[in-house]
Amino acid sequence: MTKAIYRRSSIARPLEPQYKTNLAVMILAPIAGVAAYIHAGMQGETGLAPLFAALEAALLAFVAWAAARELDPDRNSGAFFAMALAVASLFFIPGLALWSLALGLMAVRVVNRSVGQPIKFGDVIIVSIISALAVFRDGFSEMGVVAAIAFSIDAFFDRKRTLNLIGAAIALSFTVWELIELQGDIEALLLDAISVMDPVHLYGALAILAALLGHALLIGKVRSVGDATGEPLSGLRVRAGVIIFALIGLAALTEGLPKALETAPVFAVALGVVIGRFIPEKRPT
Repeated sequence: MTKAIYRRSSIARPLEPQYKTNLAVMILAPIAGVAAYIHAGMQGETGLAPLFAALEAALLAFVAWAAARELDPDRNSGAFFAMALAVASLFFIPGLALWSLALGLMAVRVVNRSVGQPIKFGDVIIVSIISALAVFRDGFSEMGVVAAIAFSIDAFFDRKRTLNLIGAAIALSFTVWELIELQGDIEALLLDAISVMDPVHLYGALAILAALLGHALLIGKVRSVGDATGEPLSGLRVRAGVIIFALIGLAALTEGLPKALETAPVFAVALGVVIGRFIPEKRPT
């Protein structure tokens, strides 16, 4: 049944407890929050800090799971691996860049149309705002370019979506602003930090992104259908969405190791999806 929310948004996908996997997420996300609350208390944090840590963990668990589901719509196991790995990273790396992960989730939904219908004007605004937060709050200058590419890919598949070009221009302007701040030094924007990055970390991250792209190549006919339409998803769009998510990770690497570590959940999601591909799924008869 088409939900009222789908009349207002094509990138919002509410959890529905009648599905076992959705119900599991509704249980596991709060458990992650409780674990984070206890951990914060054990670290000596007081006041509202443990509560904020709990909320962050619960939100991270949900977004990581949701992002992985977009990257592999026909498999459930990879999403739960992604959730576990992303939440685990929260306990080792403080100050995670959650807006960048959220941008990855929403940008992929723009491209793969998992709801089944074209994005609406409000969706363009939402993704533009999240891309601004990824650039200016998280500090990843190239995220605006990735959002612009996502808008452009959707417009390429559907030439009637000229509205997307406005979103692409807005998102791109955020990166352009950062380039202006660097006085037009593109090399400083893209290469300076990555050129001095520890090869072990750099090649490890690139290997995860390469494995994710390998997963994209192996995606064939998609069985999953759009939430609002019931029509099968486009395999080509799903593959393009995976590429967008890989670009999120690549954009993070251009900021160098200390900043890239803040996007550990992005790489956790990518790794979870790759692991999930090797887990046999019970197919409906």
